[in-house]
Amino acid sequence: MLRALAPLASAFVCFAGFSGLASAEGLDEGDRTLFGQPVVEAPELSDEEIEERRLALEAMFEEKGWQQEGSVVGPAELFADGPDPQAAQAADWDYPPHRATIFLNFFGGEMTNGTNASLMESACIAGKMMYPGFSGGETKALAIIETFESKLAPYGVRVAFDEAPPPELPYQMVMMGGRPTDVGFGNGTLGVSCSSDCGDRWWRDTTLAFTEASNQTNVLATTALQEAAHAFGLGHIDGSGMIMYPFATAGSKAWAQECTVYNDATGGINCKPTHDIWCGGGAQDDNAELLAYFGANSPDTEPPVVEILTPEDGTELEPGSDIAIEAEITDNHDGAGWKIMIYKDGELVDDRPSFVFEKKWTLFGLPEGTYLIRVQAVDHDRNIGASEVTVYVGNQAATTATESGTDGSGTDGTGGTDGSGTDGGVTAGSDGSGSATATAGETDGDDPEGCACVSAERPATGGLWLLAGLLGLLGRRRR
Repeated sequence: MLRALAPLASAFVCFAGFSGLASAEGLDEGDRTLFGQPVVEAPELSDEEIEERRLALEAMFEEKGWQQEGSVVGPAELFADGPDPQAAQAADWDYPPHRATIFLNFFGGEMTNGTNASLMESACIAGKMMYPGFSGGETKALAIIETFESKLAPYGVRVAFDEAPPPELPYQMVMMGGRPTDVGFGNGTLGVSCSSDCGDRWWRDTTLAFTEASNQTNVLATTALQEAAHAFGLGHIDGSGMIMYPFATAGSKAWAQECTVYNDATGGINCKPTHDIWCGGGAQDDNAELLAYFGANSPDTEPPVVEILTPEDGTELEPGSDIAIEAEITDNHDGAGWKIMIYKDGELVDDRPSFVFEKKWTLFGLPEGTYLIRVQAVDHDRNIGASEVTVYVGNQAATTATESGTDGSGTDGTGGTDGSGTDGGVTAGSDGSGSATATAGETDGDDPEGCACVSAERPATGGLWLLAGLLGLLGRRRR
């Protein structure tokens, strides 16, 4: 069962091949590229603009009641000693490990405030900004990538860097570029996480690594990796040779392999009740937590299994009918994501990621036509599983039945199968009530607040989401 919480602040956004990268449109010849993708070069900010961004960021944190402790930002309860409503309150961690992907975004792009990496959102961004890309060149970028891949190799975590993963796949993103002052943080900040959620229960975090703040590749790599780990819920510990050590030092770093005492020299420790599960208080075991969250690494060649439960294949409806869709998605590892795709008369008219793991949808007021409904799932090794059904609305159903030799009438598409000239559609797979809600996700029902650095505007876990107008413009050609 999926265990991710769902800190989204709004309902769904239509997608058609969203990549999350900087758009090549408008770039002049000679602009920088990396791994074949254009890299955003944001103009240097004036002192006045830097001050404006600092004040905007401070105002946002004050409004939310968040505080900054070193490189971690979040509500006061994130750093509290008391019971953590998101952490297991038992001797053992009782959540299954899940596979994960970290996308190192060297390209930059337009960012907004939010909690969904697939939408280029970060809880560290006040308003909207063009985030600059990485200026260090491909050699330095590859060295950073190698650090991520080698340090995460023991665990079920994949690293992407040349393009964004598909938006339906739950992935974490690390923005690799810019200076802290670009966002509103003070000089001396090498990276920051506003997404620490204690046990990696929300899988679409975005963290920031300010790669213009240092010219030492190993420092940049360790900083970026530490911010990604903060998003998992790991805190700062002692030992200059540790990845989670709070100060930038030279040399190769490692995950702690045993309970290692906290280092709060730069601020409070996040997610202490979660670390207590393995160490009993005052310490953190990086390796034990990473294995609990992601499991040991192994190849995954088994695709997700998708089954559309309703409607039945071949369902016939009258024009203007609503139809409920429900699917079941399973995989051999937790962590897969999926989307629903709707084709009308052979043309893709909606491509919608299930950001909160919803498995139920309702289509409203379907115009006449033939609809192919496809639910497609992908795991972190990019194995794909899918299920499809076809729904006939109005005369199209009668025409298809006639062409297949059912009764020889109505072949011009203007009449029903009885040749009477009526619309001829038959309502099926719906009780006619036109339900306007869909269950939002397979979440675990826990309080989504607690030890989570997320937007306060998100709904309660397990609530109902109104999908009004899911395909209100179904007949309009999508760009």
